[in-house]
Amino acid sequence: MIYQKYQGAAKIMTKTLAAGLALLFIAACGESGADKADTSATSPEVTTGVTSNLATVDTQREGTWGDISYGSADAPVTVIEYASLTCPHCATFKRTVFKKIKEEYIDTGKVRFVYRNYLLNRVDLAASTIARCGNMAQTKKLMDVYFDRQGEWMRGENPQDELAKLARRTVNMSRVQFDKCLSNKEMHKNLAKMSGDGRKEFNIQATPTVIVAGVVSDSLAWEDIKKAIDAKL
Repeated sequence: MIYQKYQGAAKIMTKTLAAGLALLFIAACGESGADKADTSATSPEVTTGVTSNLATVDTQREGTWGDISYGSADAPVTVIEYASLTCPHCATFKRTVFKKIKEEYIDTGKVRFVYRNYLLNRVDLAASTIARCGNMAQTKKLMDVYFDRQGEWMRGENPQDELAKLARRTVNMSRVQFDKCLSNKEMHKNLAKMSGDGRKEFNIQATPTVIVAGVVSDSLAWEDIKKAIDAKL
Protein backbone atom coordinates (compact mmCIF):
# COMPACT_ATOMS: atom_id res chain seq x y z
CA MET A 1 0.00 0.00 0.00
CA ILE A 2 1.10 3.60 -0.60
CA TYR A 3 2.06 4.32 3.01
CA GLN A 4 3.17 1.01 4.42
CA LYS A 5 6.55 1.42 2.73
CA TYR A 6 7.02 4.80 4.43
CA GLN A 7 6.38 3.81 8.02
CA GLY A 8 9.73 2.22 8.85
CA ALA A 9 11.67 5.23 7.57
CA ALA A 10 9.34 7.67 9.26
CA LYS A 11 9.83 6.04 12.66
CA ILE A 12 13.55 6.79 12.49
CA MET A 13 12.73 10.48 12.12
CA THR A 14 10.87 10.82 15.43
CA LYS A 15 12.27 8.45 18.04
CA THR A 16 14.56 10.89 19.86
CA LEU A 17 12.50 14.07 19.76
CA ALA A 18 11.91 14.16 23.53
CA ALA A 19 15.22 15.81 24.36
CA GLY A 20 14.71 18.38 21.64
CA LEU A 21 11.32 19.36 23.00
CA ALA A 22 12.86 20.08 26.38
CA LEU A 23 15.18 22.63 24.75
CA LEU A 24 12.76 23.95 22.17
CA PHE A 25 11.35 26.97 23.93
CA ILE A 26 14.62 27.85 25.69
CA ALA A 27 16.48 28.50 22.43
CA ALA A 28 17.34 32.06 21.53
CA CYS A 29 16.03 33.63 18.33
CA GLY A 30 19.16 35.46 17.30
CA GLU A 31 20.43 33.70 14.18
CA SER A 32 20.50 35.57 10.89
CA GLY A 33 18.60 32.94 8.96
CA ALA A 34 17.22 29.42 9.07
CA ASP A 35 19.42 26.50 8.13
CA LYS A 36 18.26 24.24 5.35
CA ALA A 37 15.55 21.89 6.48
CA ASP A 38 16.67 18.80 8.35
CA THR A 39 13.80 16.35 8.61
CA SER A 40 15.69 14.12 11.04
CA ALA A 41 14.54 14.24 14.65
CA THR A 42 17.68 12.62 15.99
CA SER A 43 19.29 15.88 17.08
CA PRO A 44 18.40 17.02 20.60
CA GLU A 45 18.67 20.68 19.60
CA VAL A 46 15.43 21.89 18.05
CA THR A 47 15.75 25.68 17.85
CA THR A 48 14.04 28.41 15.87
CA GLY A 49 16.98 29.73 13.88
CA VAL A 50 15.16 32.99 13.10
CA THR A 51 16.11 36.60 12.61
CA SER A 52 14.92 38.53 15.64
CA ASN A 53 16.00 42.16 15.86
CA LEU A 54 12.36 42.84 16.70
CA ALA A 55 11.05 42.45 20.22
CA THR A 56 9.40 39.19 21.16
CA VAL A 57 5.69 39.28 20.44
CA ASP A 58 3.55 40.52 23.29
CA THR A 59 0.94 37.92 22.55
CA GLN A 60 -2.60 38.16 23.87
CA ARG A 61 -3.42 34.66 22.76
CA GLU A 62 -3.81 35.80 19.18
CA GLY A 63 -3.43 33.00 16.70
CA THR A 64 -4.52 29.36 16.49
CA TRP A 65 -3.31 27.63 19.64
CA GLY A 66 -5.19 24.35 19.80
CA ASP A 67 -6.50 21.70 17.43
CA ILE A 68 -6.92 22.57 13.77
CA SER A 69 -10.33 21.03 13.14
CA TYR A 70 -12.19 20.09 9.99
CA GLY A 71 -15.84 19.04 9.94
CA SER A 72 -18.68 19.07 12.43
CA ALA A 73 -17.98 18.97 16.17
CA ASP A 74 -21.00 16.63 16.36
CA ALA A 75 -19.59 14.09 13.92
CA PRO A 76 -19.80 10.52 15.30
CA VAL A 77 -16.11 9.73 14.68
CA THR A 78 -13.05 11.81 15.47
CA VAL A 79 -9.83 11.24 13.54
CA ILE A 80 -6.61 12.83 14.82
CA GLU A 81 -3.45 13.28 12.80
CA TYR A 82 -0.07 14.19 14.26
CA ALA A 83 2.16 15.51 11.50
CA SER A 84 5.13 17.72 10.68
CA LEU A 85 5.26 20.42 8.01
CA THR A 86 8.75 19.22 7.05
CA CYS A 87 7.74 15.55 6.73
CA PRO A 88 7.42 14.46 3.06
CA HIS A 89 5.19 11.53 4.03
CA CYS A 90 2.85 13.96 5.79
CA ALA A 91 2.61 16.11 2.66
CA THR A 92 1.79 13.02 0.60
CA PHE A 93 -0.83 11.92 3.13
CA LYS A 94 -2.43 15.35 2.93
CA ARG A 95 -2.60 15.25 -0.88
CA THR A 96 -3.96 11.71 -1.09
CA VAL A 97 -5.56 10.08 1.95
CA PHE A 98 -6.76 13.26 3.69
CA LYS A 99 -8.37 14.37 0.44
CA LYS A 100 -10.40 11.14 0.35
CA ILE A 101 -11.31 11.37 4.04
CA LYS A 102 -12.56 14.91 3.45
CA GLU A 103 -14.68 13.99 0.46
CA GLU A 104 -16.21 10.84 1.91
CA TYR A 105 -16.44 11.53 5.63
CA ILE A 106 -15.72 15.14 6.66
CA ASP A 107 -17.92 16.85 4.07
CA THR A 108 -20.74 14.41 4.80
CA GLY A 109 -20.70 15.06 8.55
CA LYS A 110 -19.42 11.62 9.55
CA VAL A 111 -15.93 12.59 10.73
CA ARG A 112 -14.37 15.43 12.66
CA PHE A 113 -10.74 15.56 11.61
CA VAL A 114 -8.20 17.10 13.98
CA TYR A 115 -4.68 18.12 12.99
CA ARG A 116 -1.97 18.49 15.64
CA ASN A 117 1.64 19.50 15.10
CA TYR A 118 4.44 17.10 15.97
CA LEU A 119 7.71 18.98 15.69
CA LEU A 120 10.76 17.41 14.06
CA ASN A 121 13.25 20.26 13.69
CA ARG A 122 13.70 24.02 13.87
CA VAL A 123 12.45 24.68 10.35
CA ASP A 124 9.31 22.75 11.25
CA LEU A 125 8.97 24.98 14.33
CA ALA A 126 9.30 28.10 12.20
CA ALA A 127 6.73 26.96 9.62
CA SER A 128 4.30 25.76 12.31
CA THR A 129 4.60 29.01 14.27
CA ILE A 130 3.87 31.11 11.20
CA ALA A 131 1.00 28.89 10.08
CA ARG A 132 -0.69 29.37 13.46
CA CYS A 133 -0.14 33.13 13.66
CA GLY A 134 -3.60 34.09 12.34
CA ASN A 135 -7.15 32.86 12.81
CA MET A 136 -8.33 29.35 11.97
CA ALA A 137 -9.17 30.16 8.34
CA GLN A 138 -5.76 31.75 7.75
CA THR A 139 -4.04 28.86 9.52
CA LYS A 140 -5.72 26.31 7.27
CA LYS A 141 -4.70 28.26 4.16
CA LEU A 142 -1.07 28.41 5.26
CA MET A 143 -1.02 24.76 6.30
CA ASP A 144 -2.33 23.82 2.87
CA VAL A 145 0.21 25.89 0.95
CA TYR A 146 3.14 24.86 3.16
CA PHE A 147 2.30 21.19 2.62
CA ASP A 148 1.50 21.58 -1.09
CA ARG A 149 4.73 23.46 -1.82
CA GLN A 150 6.89 21.74 0.76
CA GLY A 151 9.46 20.60 -1.76
CA GLU A 152 10.02 24.15 -2.97
CA TRP A 153 10.47 26.07 0.29
CA MET A 154 12.44 23.32 2.02
CA ARG A 155 14.97 23.23 -0.84
CA GLY A 156 15.34 27.00 -0.99
CA GLU A 157 18.62 28.72 -0.14
CA ASN A 158 16.87 30.15 2.93
CA PRO A 159 13.65 28.30 3.90
CA GLN A 160 12.70 31.16 6.22
CA ASP A 161 12.58 33.60 3.30
CA GLU A 162 10.56 31.15 1.22
CA LEU A 163 8.05 30.71 4.06
CA ALA A 164 7.73 34.50 4.29
CA LYS A 165 7.05 34.82 0.57
CA LEU A 166 4.33 32.19 0.70
CA ALA A 167 2.76 33.82 3.76
CA ARG A 168 2.64 37.16 1.98
CA ARG A 169 1.03 35.66 -1.12
CA THR A 170 -1.43 33.46 0.78
CA VAL A 171 -2.67 35.64 3.68
CA ASN A 172 -1.07 39.02 2.89
CA MET A 173 1.36 38.76 5.83
CA SER A 174 4.08 41.44 5.69
CA ARG A 175 7.69 40.61 6.52
CA VAL A 176 7.43 42.68 9.72
CA GLN A 177 4.38 40.64 10.77
CA PHE A 178 6.19 37.45 9.78
CA ASP A 179 9.24 38.23 11.92
CA LYS A 180 7.09 39.20 14.90
CA CYS A 181 5.07 36.01 14.61
CA LEU A 182 8.21 33.94 14.29
CA SER A 183 9.61 35.30 17.57
CA ASN A 184 6.53 34.31 19.61
CA LYS A 185 8.10 32.15 22.32
CA GLU A 186 4.70 31.39 23.86
CA MET A 187 3.67 29.72 20.61
CA HIS A 188 6.98 27.81 20.61
CA LYS A 189 6.12 26.48 24.07
CA ASN A 190 2.59 25.66 22.95
CA LEU A 191 3.84 23.64 19.98
CA ALA A 192 6.43 21.86 22.11
CA LYS A 193 3.74 20.91 24.62
CA MET A 194 1.44 19.70 21.83
CA SER A 195 4.19 17.43 20.54
CA GLY A 196 5.09 16.17 24.01
CA ASP A 197 1.47 15.49 24.91
CA GLY A 198 1.02 13.49 21.72
CA ARG A 199 4.04 11.38 22.51
CA LYS A 200 2.83 10.72 26.05
CA GLU A 201 -0.79 9.99 25.16
CA PHE A 202 -0.34 8.03 21.94
CA ASN A 203 3.34 7.00 22.01
CA ILE A 204 3.98 8.70 18.67
CA GLN A 205 6.77 6.87 16.82
CA ALA A 206 6.33 8.24 13.31
CA THR A 207 4.84 11.09 11.33
CA PRO A 208 2.19 11.09 10.21
CA THR A 209 0.40 9.17 12.95
CA VAL A 210 -3.37 8.76 12.62
CA ILE A 211 -5.71 7.95 15.50
CA VAL A 212 -9.25 6.78 14.68
CA ALA A 213 -11.71 7.04 17.58
CA GLY A 214 -8.87 6.88 20.10
CA VAL A 215 -7.01 3.97 18.48
CA VAL A 216 -3.68 4.47 16.71
CA SER A 217 -3.86 3.10 13.18
CA ASP A 218 -1.19 0.56 12.25
CA SER A 219 -1.51 1.53 8.60
CA LEU A 220 -1.78 4.80 6.71
CA ALA A 221 -3.22 3.21 3.57
CA TRP A 222 -6.59 4.66 2.54
CA GLU A 223 -8.27 1.25 2.55
CA ASP A 224 -7.24 0.62 6.17
CA ILE A 225 -8.16 4.09 7.40
CA LYS A 226 -11.53 3.75 5.69
CA LYS A 227 -12.12 0.35 7.28
CA ALA A 228 -11.30 1.73 10.73
CA ILE A 229 -13.68 4.67 10.30
CA ASP A 230 -16.50 2.49 8.96
CA ALA A 231 -16.15 0.16 11.95
CA LYS A 232 -16.92 3.06 14.27
CA LEU A 233 -19.90 4.45 12.34
